[in-house]
Amino acid sequence: MEKAEQVGADLGAIGAILNPFSGVANEYAGISGGQITVNHDTVLQVGKVIHDQWQQLNDITVPKLHSLMVTKIGDDKVSAAATKAWNDVLISNPDSYNKRIQQYIDGLKALADNLRTAAQQYGYTEEQITDAFGAAG
Repeated sequence: MEKAEQVGADLGAIGAILNPFSGVANEYAGISGGQITVNHDTVLQVGKVIHDQWQQLNDITVPKLHSLMVTKIGDDKVSAAATKAWNDVLISNPDSYNKRIQQYIDGLKALADNLRTAAQQYGYTEEQITDAFGAAG
């Protein structure tokens, strides 16, 4: 197989893996990174943004993480090995995409929880905090 054909085949395989997520691409459109400063005047606003991003990712992504699994590619030994290797990278390895995505989402939740605590320490009422962050939990 020519190198170009192999690259094409590899891209096709990657496309097949990502295909289950094509229906939710627009749901991620508003999610982006940035830099923020937190102080007494901004903790509720920042906390709301972080909490809402966590909630959005948690609601959209976590139910779809199982879809990262590659099903049987073919009946030959090479395909079986490739299927296992892809699933290791996507799901099984300690640094798999599945685990990294979950760690990122968990990190956002922890940050939101820390901002909630900071808001309490700044003296905001539970009502103000709940309005910004939603119910605790």
